Amino acid sequence: MKYAIFDFDGTLADSMIMWRSVGKSFLSQQGYPPLKFTKQSSNDTWEHDFLAEVNKQLGLDITYEYFFNWFSEYVKEQYSNVIPLKDTAYNFLETLYNNGVKMCICSSTHREMMQPAIERLNLSRFFEFTCHCNEFGKEKNDSSIFIHCMEKLGACSPAEVCVFEDAFYAANTARNAGFYTVGIYDSTEHKIDQMKEICHQYINNYTQFDFDKVNF
Repeated sequence: MKYAIFDFDGTLADSMIMWRSVGKSFLSQQGYPPLKFTKQSSNDTWEHDFLAEVNKQLGLDITYEYFFNWFSEYVKEQYSNVIPLKDTAYNFLETLYNNGVKMCICSSTHREMMQPAIERLNLSRFFEFTCHCNEFGKEKNDSSIFIHCMEKLGACSPAEVCVFEDAFYAANTARNAGFYTVGIYDSTEHKIDQMKEICHQYINNYTQFDFDKVNF
């Protein structure tokens, strides 16, 4: 193996539970009661949907600007001080690095949010670069972002590159584009059976990765 593309949240960082509970954290920190509605979608509009439901159920008039400012500071603080690496991830990265594997991170999380965690967890030395969906202009349901990372790493073909993902939709995109795809268990992903079907390997932690199955 010469090249690897890693997702960050849920793959290297144990952060997906934080993302899934942002709404509940907001209500708790603001002193509001929990809602019956707890929508947390993966698209770009969940913040508006959540805030509209807060205002409706609690009879409030919280502005999106207020919520977004809280949201940004909360997430940055979590990445800066709280979010841990997933178990066995650091040793695995070190093994790849020591064996000359060129690696990058491809993430849906914004750079300014994620970078404090990269620095705190001492990960910068492992990666050639980090690629962020908002900067590239495509999400991971579009294979062009994986192709971009592949080319920037110096690989000539997707078949030369391992892509590590915890989310089914992203793993499926990478597999369909011809990448060697490794699924990583995360408790927030509900399509685990589908992940096992489409991934070349599916592992609960990095000690289970089988190097003998990677014939490139």
